[in-house]
Amino acid sequence: MDDDVMDQAYRVAGRAVRERIRAERPDDARELDGVAAAEIAVVTGQYDHIERVLTATAVPFTRVAPQEAAALDWQRLQVLLVSCPGMLPAAAREHIAPWVRRGGYLLTTDWALKHLIEPAFPGTVRHNGVQTPDTVVRIAGGESLDDPLISGFLESGREPLWWLESASYPIEVIDAARVRVLIRSGEVGRQWGADPVVVTFEEGHGTVVHMLSHLYLQRSDVRDARDAQPAAAYMAGAGYAQSEVDFCAAAAPALRASELMSAASTSRFLSDVVVQQRRRARAR
Repeated sequence: MDDDVMDQAYRVAGRAVRERIRAERPDDARELDGVAAAEIAVVTGQYDHIERVLTATAVPFTRVAPQEAAALDWQRLQVLLVSCPGMLPAAAREHIAPWVRRGGYLLTTDWALKHLIEPAFPGTVRHNGVQTPDTVVRIAGGESLDDPLISGFLESGREPLWWLESASYPIEVIDAARVRVLIRSGEVGRQWGADPVVVTFEEGHGTVVHMLSHLYLQRSDVRDARDAQPAAAYMAGAGYAQSEVDFCAAAAPALRASELMSAASTSRFLSDVVVQQRRRARAR
Protein backbone atom coordinates (compact mmCIF):
# COMPACT_ATOMS: atom_id res chain seq x y z
CA MET A 1 0.00 0.00 0.00
CA ASP A 2 1.46 3.33 -1.05
CA ASP A 3 2.01 5.78 1.81
CA ASP A 4 0.20 8.48 -0.18
CA VAL A 5 -3.02 6.46 -0.06
CA MET A 6 -2.93 6.06 3.71
CA ASP A 7 -1.99 9.72 4.13
CA GLN A 8 -5.19 10.51 2.25
CA ALA A 9 -7.08 8.04 4.42
CA TYR A 10 -5.84 9.66 7.62
CA ARG A 11 -6.58 13.15 6.32
CA VAL A 12 -10.19 12.18 5.57
CA ALA A 13 -10.63 10.01 8.66
CA GLY A 14 -9.09 12.53 11.03
CA ARG A 15 -11.52 15.24 9.97
CA ALA A 16 -14.47 12.84 10.05
CA VAL A 17 -13.63 11.41 13.48
CA ARG A 18 -13.21 14.88 14.98
CA GLU A 19 -16.52 16.03 13.49
CA ARG A 20 -18.32 12.92 14.76
CA ILE A 21 -16.93 13.47 18.25
CA ARG A 22 -18.12 17.07 18.08
CA ALA A 23 -21.63 15.98 17.07
CA GLU A 24 -22.07 12.93 19.30
CA ARG A 25 -19.80 13.61 22.28
CA PRO A 26 -19.61 17.38 22.79
CA ASP A 27 -17.95 17.05 26.20
CA ASP A 28 -15.15 15.01 24.63
CA ALA A 29 -14.85 17.54 21.82
CA ARG A 30 -14.34 20.30 24.38
CA GLU A 31 -11.58 18.25 25.99
CA LEU A 32 -9.81 17.96 22.64
CA ASP A 33 -10.31 21.65 21.94
CA GLY A 34 -8.57 22.45 25.22
CA VAL A 35 -5.40 20.44 24.56
CA ALA A 36 -2.12 22.34 24.63
CA ALA A 37 0.85 21.05 22.64
CA ALA A 38 2.93 20.63 25.82
CA GLU A 39 0.45 18.02 27.12
CA ILE A 40 1.01 15.53 24.29
CA ALA A 41 4.39 14.48 22.92
CA VAL A 42 5.42 12.11 20.15
CA VAL A 43 8.91 10.67 20.05
CA THR A 44 9.44 10.05 16.36
CA GLY A 45 10.67 6.76 14.98
CA GLN A 46 12.01 5.29 11.77
CA TYR A 47 9.20 2.79 11.30
CA ASP A 48 6.02 4.13 12.92
CA HIS A 49 4.57 7.60 12.37
CA ILE A 50 2.13 8.35 15.20
CA GLU A 51 2.54 12.07 14.58
CA ARG A 52 0.68 11.71 11.28
CA VAL A 53 -2.41 10.40 13.09
CA LEU A 54 -2.45 13.30 15.56
CA THR A 55 -1.89 15.84 12.80
CA ALA A 56 -4.81 14.45 10.80
CA THR A 57 -7.07 14.57 13.87
CA ALA A 58 -6.00 18.16 14.66
CA VAL A 59 -4.77 17.31 18.16
CA PRO A 60 -1.95 19.70 19.20
CA PHE A 61 1.26 17.95 20.21
CA THR A 62 5.00 18.36 20.60
CA ARG A 63 7.16 16.38 18.20
CA VAL A 64 10.68 15.43 19.31
CA ALA A 65 13.45 13.21 18.05
CA PRO A 66 14.67 10.56 20.51
CA GLN A 67 17.78 12.59 21.41
CA GLU A 68 15.56 15.59 22.30
CA ALA A 69 13.12 13.72 24.55
CA ALA A 70 14.97 14.42 27.82
CA ALA A 71 14.18 18.13 27.40
CA LEU A 72 10.39 17.68 27.31
CA ASP A 73 8.31 19.61 29.84
CA TRP A 74 7.73 16.60 32.09
CA GLN A 75 5.61 18.62 34.52
CA ARG A 76 3.01 19.55 31.91
CA LEU A 77 3.26 16.39 29.81
CA GLN A 78 0.26 14.06 30.12
CA VAL A 79 0.54 11.63 27.17
CA LEU A 80 3.80 10.35 25.71
CA LEU A 81 3.68 8.38 22.45
CA VAL A 82 6.88 6.57 21.47
CA SER A 83 7.08 5.31 17.90
CA CYS A 84 8.97 2.17 16.92
CA PRO A 85 11.88 1.50 17.37
CA GLY A 86 11.74 3.44 20.67
CA MET A 87 15.49 3.72 21.16
CA LEU A 88 15.80 6.63 23.59
CA PRO A 89 19.10 7.75 25.14
CA ALA A 90 19.61 7.06 28.84
CA ALA A 91 19.01 10.71 29.75
CA ALA A 92 15.47 10.43 28.36
CA ARG A 93 14.75 6.90 29.61
CA GLU A 94 15.43 7.86 33.21
CA HIS A 95 12.47 10.25 33.12
CA ILE A 96 9.96 7.70 31.86
CA ALA A 97 9.09 5.47 34.83
CA PRO A 98 8.98 8.27 37.45
CA TRP A 99 6.81 10.35 35.14
CA VAL A 100 4.37 7.46 34.61
CA ARG A 101 4.19 6.82 38.36
CA ARG A 102 3.16 10.45 38.87
CA GLY A 103 0.23 9.89 36.51
CA GLY A 104 1.57 9.95 32.95
CA TYR A 105 0.16 7.90 30.09
CA LEU A 106 2.78 6.10 27.99
CA LEU A 107 1.94 4.40 24.69
CA THR A 108 4.62 2.53 22.74
CA THR A 109 4.70 0.45 19.58
CA ASP A 110 6.53 -2.65 18.37
CA TRP A 111 10.32 -2.59 18.95
CA ALA A 112 9.92 -0.14 21.83
CA LEU A 113 8.91 -3.25 23.77
CA LYS A 114 12.56 -4.30 23.92
CA HIS A 115 14.23 -0.90 23.82
CA LEU A 116 12.04 0.99 26.31
CA ILE A 117 9.40 -1.08 28.12
CA GLU A 118 11.70 -3.90 29.23
CA PRO A 119 14.37 -1.67 30.81
CA ALA A 120 11.93 0.90 32.23
CA PHE A 121 9.34 -1.56 33.60
CA PRO A 122 11.14 -4.88 34.19
CA GLY A 123 9.10 -7.92 35.08
CA THR A 124 5.94 -6.84 33.24
CA VAL A 125 6.19 -7.77 29.54
CA ARG A 126 9.02 -8.60 27.14
CA HIS A 127 9.84 -9.56 23.57
CA ASN A 128 9.60 -13.33 23.21
CA GLY A 129 12.61 -13.44 20.90
CA VAL A 130 10.67 -14.17 17.70
CA GLN A 131 9.94 -11.84 14.76
CA THR A 132 6.83 -11.95 12.57
CA PRO A 133 6.64 -11.62 8.80
CA ASP A 134 4.62 -8.91 7.06
CA THR A 135 1.09 -10.32 7.36
CA VAL A 136 -2.48 -9.67 8.47
CA VAL A 137 -3.95 -11.70 11.35
CA ARG A 138 -7.33 -12.07 13.01
CA ILE A 139 -7.74 -10.51 16.44
CA ALA A 140 -10.21 -10.75 19.32
CA GLY A 141 -10.86 -8.97 22.58
CA GLY A 142 -8.86 -9.96 25.65
CA GLU A 143 -9.76 -9.60 29.33
CA SER A 144 -11.40 -6.17 29.01
CA LEU A 145 -13.97 -6.42 26.24
CA ASP A 146 -15.76 -3.30 27.51
CA ASP A 147 -12.67 -1.07 27.42
CA PRO A 148 -13.74 1.92 25.29
CA LEU A 149 -10.22 2.41 23.97
CA ILE A 150 -10.33 -0.79 21.90
CA SER A 151 -13.89 -0.48 20.59
CA GLY A 152 -12.72 0.98 17.29
CA PHE A 153 -10.45 -1.98 16.62
CA LEU A 154 -13.23 -4.53 17.26
CA GLU A 155 -15.94 -3.07 15.04
CA SER A 156 -19.28 -4.87 15.19
CA GLY A 157 -20.21 -6.73 12.02
CA ARG A 158 -16.65 -6.73 10.64
CA GLU A 159 -14.03 -9.43 11.10
CA PRO A 160 -11.32 -7.65 13.08
CA LEU A 161 -7.84 -7.91 11.61
CA TRP A 162 -4.44 -6.55 12.60
CA TRP A 163 -1.57 -5.77 10.27
CA LEU A 164 1.86 -6.96 11.41
CA GLU A 165 4.86 -5.20 9.95
CA SER A 166 7.81 -7.32 8.90
CA ALA A 167 9.93 -8.17 11.98
CA SER A 168 7.31 -7.15 14.56
CA TYR A 169 8.06 -8.26 18.14
CA PRO A 170 5.49 -10.58 19.78
CA ILE A 171 4.64 -9.66 23.38
CA GLU A 172 5.24 -12.13 26.21
CA VAL A 173 3.40 -11.31 29.46
CA ILE A 174 5.57 -11.94 32.52
CA ASP A 175 3.31 -10.62 35.29
CA ALA A 176 -0.13 -11.98 34.39
CA ALA A 177 -1.65 -10.65 37.62
CA ARG A 178 -0.73 -7.11 36.71
CA VAL A 179 -0.78 -6.92 32.91
CA ARG A 180 -4.13 -6.88 31.11
CA VAL A 181 -4.34 -8.09 27.53
CA LEU A 182 -6.80 -5.85 25.69
CA ILE A 183 -6.49 -7.55 22.29
CA ARG A 184 -5.25 -11.05 21.44
CA SER A 185 -4.58 -13.01 18.26
CA GLY A 186 -4.75 -16.79 18.28
CA GLU A 187 -2.88 -16.80 14.97
CA VAL A 188 0.04 -14.88 16.45
CA GLY A 189 0.07 -17.18 19.46
CA ARG A 190 0.11 -20.36 17.37
CA GLN A 191 2.63 -19.21 14.80
CA TRP A 192 4.96 -16.92 16.80
CA GLY A 193 4.54 -18.06 20.38
CA ALA A 194 2.71 -15.21 22.15
CA ASP A 195 -0.85 -14.05 21.47
CA PRO A 196 -1.09 -10.53 23.05
CA VAL A 197 -1.54 -7.70 20.55
CA VAL A 198 -2.36 -4.78 22.86
CA VAL A 199 -1.43 -4.87 26.56
CA THR A 200 -1.71 -2.42 29.41
CA PHE A 201 -0.71 -2.12 33.05
CA GLU A 202 -0.83 0.50 35.76
CA GLU A 203 2.39 1.91 37.19
CA GLY A 204 1.79 4.05 40.27
CA HIS A 205 -0.82 6.63 39.27
CA GLY A 206 -0.12 6.21 35.57
CA THR A 207 -0.73 3.85 32.66
CA VAL A 208 1.41 2.03 30.13
CA VAL A 209 -0.01 0.68 26.86
CA HIS A 210 2.02 -1.26 24.33
CA MET A 211 0.92 -2.63 20.99
CA LEU A 212 2.32 -5.15 18.56
CA SER A 213 3.27 -3.58 15.21
CA HIS A 214 2.45 0.06 14.44
CA LEU A 215 -0.24 2.62 15.16
CA TYR A 216 0.11 4.45 11.84
CA LEU A 217 -1.08 1.85 9.36
CA GLN A 218 0.67 1.87 6.00
CA ARG A 219 -1.81 -0.41 4.28
CA SER A 220 -5.18 -2.09 4.83
CA ASP A 221 -6.79 -5.33 3.73
CA VAL A 222 -9.83 -5.75 1.46
CA ARG A 223 -11.92 -8.73 2.51
CA ASP A 224 -15.37 -8.21 1.00
CA ALA A 225 -17.55 -5.91 -1.10
CA ARG A 226 -18.07 -3.59 1.86
CA ASP A 227 -14.32 -3.03 2.18
CA ALA A 228 -13.90 -2.48 -1.57
CA GLN A 229 -16.62 0.17 -1.95
CA PRO A 230 -15.65 3.85 -2.28
CA ALA A 231 -14.89 5.39 1.08
CA ALA A 232 -17.41 8.20 0.51
CA ALA A 233 -20.19 5.66 -0.05
CA TYR A 234 -19.24 3.83 3.13
CA MET A 235 -19.21 7.10 5.10
CA ALA A 236 -22.66 8.04 3.82
CA GLY A 237 -24.06 4.70 4.96
CA ALA A 238 -22.22 4.84 8.29
CA GLY A 239 -23.82 8.12 9.35
CA TYR A 240 -20.92 10.53 8.91
CA ALA A 241 -21.77 14.19 8.39
CA GLN A 242 -22.58 15.08 4.78
CA SER A 243 -19.81 17.69 4.80
CA GLU A 244 -17.29 14.93 5.56
CA VAL A 245 -18.74 12.63 2.89
CA ASP A 246 -18.45 15.46 0.36
CA PHE A 247 -14.88 16.21 1.46
CA CYS A 248 -13.91 12.56 1.00
CA ALA A 249 -15.49 12.37 -2.45
CA ALA A 250 -13.67 15.52 -3.57
CA ALA A 251 -10.29 15.04 -1.86
CA ALA A 252 -9.85 11.27 -2.19
CA PRO A 253 -12.25 9.84 -4.80
CA ALA A 254 -10.22 6.63 -5.20
CA LEU A 255 -10.07 5.90 -1.47
CA ARG A 256 -11.64 2.60 -0.44
CA ALA A 257 -13.72 1.86 2.62
CA SER A 258 -11.09 -0.50 4.04
CA GLU A 259 -8.47 2.25 4.04
CA LEU A 260 -10.84 4.77 5.60
CA MET A 261 -11.92 2.33 8.33
CA SER A 262 -8.33 1.45 9.22
CA ALA A 263 -7.39 5.12 9.55
CA ALA A 264 -10.57 5.96 11.47
CA SER A 265 -9.93 3.25 14.06
CA THR A 266 -6.51 4.60 15.03
CA SER A 267 -7.65 8.24 14.83
CA ARG A 268 -10.51 7.47 17.20
CA PHE A 269 -8.22 5.49 19.49
CA LEU A 270 -5.71 8.32 19.93
CA SER A 271 -8.48 10.90 20.42
CA ASP A 272 -10.01 8.75 23.15
CA VAL A 273 -6.64 8.27 24.84
CA VAL A 274 -6.16 12.03 25.05
CA VAL A 275 -9.69 12.66 26.36
CA GLN A 276 -9.45 9.91 28.98
CA GLN A 277 -6.02 11.03 30.23
CA ARG A 278 -6.99 14.72 30.52
CA ARG A 279 -9.95 13.75 32.70
CA ARG A 280 -7.84 11.45 34.86
CA ALA A 281 -5.23 14.16 35.34
CA ARG A 282 -7.88 16.69 36.33
CA ALA A 283 -9.47 14.25 38.78
CA ARG A 284 -6.11 13.75 40.49
